Amino acid sequence: MSACSKSMLESINGFQILRKIAESNTAEIFHVIRLVGRGRGNEFAAKVLREVFAEDPTERAYLENEYRLCASLDHPNLVHAHELILATVRPFIVLDLIVGQSLRTHLEKGRPPLAAALEWLAQAAEGLAHLHDQGYVHRDVKPQNMVIGDNGNVKMIDFALATEQDTSLGKHFWRRLKERRRPGTWSYMAPEQILNQRLTGQADVYSLGVSAFEVTAGRLPYVSTTSQGLLEQHLYGLVPSVRATRPDVPVELDAFIKAMMAKEPLDRPMNMLYVSAKLRYLAKGCANIKD
Repeated sequence: MSACSKSMLESINGFQILRKIAESNTAEIFHVIRLVGRGRGNEFAAKVLREVFAEDPTERAYLENEYRLCASLDHPNLVHAHELILATVRPFIVLDLIVGQSLRTHLEKGRPPLAAALEWLAQAAEGLAHLHDQGYVHRDVKPQNMVIGDNGNVKMIDFALATEQDTSLGKHFWRRLKERRRPGTWSYMAPEQILNQRLTGQADVYSLGVSAFEVTAGRLPYVSTTSQGLLEQHLYGLVPSVRATRPDVPVELDAFIKAMMAKEPLDRPMNMLYVSAKLRYLAKGCANIKD
């Protein structure tokens, strides 16, 4: 381990590192405590770029984008950013510390109770509704980016790929000019996101629908041995029924998940507040379903 890596495990720019919380391909998330200045002693999460990406202009831009957006958001179901540190060996942002686990971690332990999982998704939808109202789309809605706190509160995290909604053709063409690839996670991407067409909050509705399918059926709706095969299923494949895996699931829940995953954005539920309310209603009908 290099001297730089070793020191990073101890402190970083006035923050004591207590433990690693999570990691991705490009960053590590640490539980930290502020050592100096205003708020000394307060605990946060620090999202720190890996050394190999520290000078990467694309990853630094994503980090700055996440900070700008999260610092401006104020909603109980969205993570808030407090500080951006760029002038350091490994740039990082300081975020709310969420004591809990991601929905992905819950799924890896086995399917959570369906009613509880639908309530978690409903909370995520409330946060996304606020994000959409501010004119943005998340673009990476998936279980890894939903953290369920020990207090039961859900927060959406990782806004690195978030962007303004394409409210006009001009905005759409400008975004396409700036972006030469399709940011997102292929297993959850909406058809219009795959095709780089106009993006609105409906893309997040689709991705949340894929997440709802996964927590209900215990598997993803589409799988393939190739990336092209996976993308083609999202584009053209029929939406499978969760009842094929779980026949005890209410028909109404099955139909709603299919509606969220409709290929055409206009065929999906039109806003996240409706999605949230509907998921809560459906959760009540699943209270007695046992895994």
